[in-house]
Amino acid sequence: MIVTINRITVSTANRSELFQTIVTLLASVRNEDGCISSRLYLDSADNNSVLLIEEWKTEKDWDNHLQSRDCAVFLGAVSILCRPASVDFKLLSYVGGIEAITAARKVYTMEHQ
Repeated sequence: MIVTINRITVSTANRSELFQTIVTLLASVRNEDGCISSRLYLDSADNNSVLLIEEWKTEKDWDNHLQSRDCAVFLGAVSILCRPASVDFKLLSYVGGIEAITAARKVYTMEHQ
């Protein structure tokens, strides 16, 4: 699985237009082959920032998305509406469930006794 996190910051003047563009693209992106989820979250500490978190079944699915028209529209909107372009992109290499948290807590507890 591929997980991407995009933090996008935009000026107040362009905020509505950018967010509307992204929300419009979400339905289409969610229908792409291999898309598990594509969600937009508003930053509660900064109304001009959002997180776009996407999950893809395979790297090939994600690569295909990067070549898609929707991705091109997203990047175009960011480059026009976010001056200077402000996107922090992260690609996660490991995704774990509750068992990963439980294991990490055990290691931390053992190290700090």
